[in-house]
Amino acid sequence: MGFSGHFIVVRAERPATELSTFRAVVTTPWWSARDGDWQILQLSVRADPGAAGGLPPAPIVTETGAPALVMYVHDSDVVAVEAAGPSGLTWHCVLSPEMARDYEVPEEQIGDPDEVTGNAVAWAEEAGLRPDPVAVRATLEAECDPLAEGLVFDLVHALGFRFGPGENLPTF
Repeated sequence: MGFSGHFIVVRAERPATELSTFRAVVTTPWWSARDGDWQILQLSVRADPGAAGGLPPAPIVTETGAPALVMYVHDSDVVAVEAAGPSGLTWHCVLSPEMARDYEVPEEQIGDPDEVTGNAVAWAEEAGLRPDPVAVRATLEAECDPLAEGLVFDLVHALGFRFGPGENLPTF
């Protein structure tokens, strides 16, 4: 059995673990890394907050005033991705599309690569990043090899994030 949990990308001056959005759903933080004010946080949800995938990005955007990216990894096989920005721009997809089809994920949730690439690139540009559209598209079409967590890092890199070395976090 692989990892099931979230990777969240958020812009905040304080540690992401201090955001009320995460405390409200009772999370266990595992790992974090930074790229300036941007942070990527790996966490597990201990209580079901009632939202699909566990953590929608809209409350994070509301709290931080910045774009947010939420990625839910299921058993290291597929990644449900949802992003939102302060302008109202949103996009979603599922990484590892063939595996997602094996899980019977509907095509509309997997997303059309052309449409998702355009929206993801626009979202990244709104976030002040320099995305690589070719790499974004390649990540959307790639399969986990061997773990879907690798696709998480491929996607954030393609979007223009350059996270430094991470650190394990103490649980709350």
